[in-house]
Amino acid sequence: MRTGWVPWAFSLCLLPGLQGLAQAQQTCQPDARPSSPTSRFTGADEGHITDGLTQLMWMRCPVGQAWVSGACQGSPARLDWSASAAEAKRINASGEHFYNDWRVPSLRELATVAERQCTHPRINLTVFPGTPAAPFWSGTPSLQTADHAYSLDFAAGGVVPLVQSTPLLVRLVRNAP
Repeated sequence: MRTGWVPWAFSLCLLPGLQGLAQAQQTCQPDARPSSPTSRFTGADEGHITDGLTQLMWMRCPVGQAWVSGACQGSPARLDWSASAAEAKRINASGEHFYNDWRVPSLRELATVAERQCTHPRINLTVFPGTPAAPFWSGTPSLQTADHAYSLDFAAGGVVPLVQSTPLLVRLVRNAP
């Protein structure tokens, strides 16, 4: 295993409001085939990018950050599960991201952008620069426990059912045209 693998090298700084995150550097297995290669993504304008495999359009930054000059700026918002869906509705009504059908991704959709050969964060940092190594909400509720929903941890990776009142990061998605 090699650390600091370019072009995905990234030192994660402690971000305000993201408690429990230690400073880390992305680590990738150089001999493993990427699960979300950069070549799979197109149309990286206005802070959105389309996955050619899944035909999903993703916001490149977590909710709360803005895409400025090719990077995510500001602090990502930590929202509980219902506030995540409410924020998607607010963004849709405002038109600030050019479309009106953004939503919190299902767990299956969110898993498609996880880069399984890397950790801390477990995502392609060329496509999603500055992504914190932290859990993100999915729009998938738990079938076992009424007040839980599924998150995907982009640190070491893993699906975690959490109480819906837990504040986590959110990345929005829509079906590509």
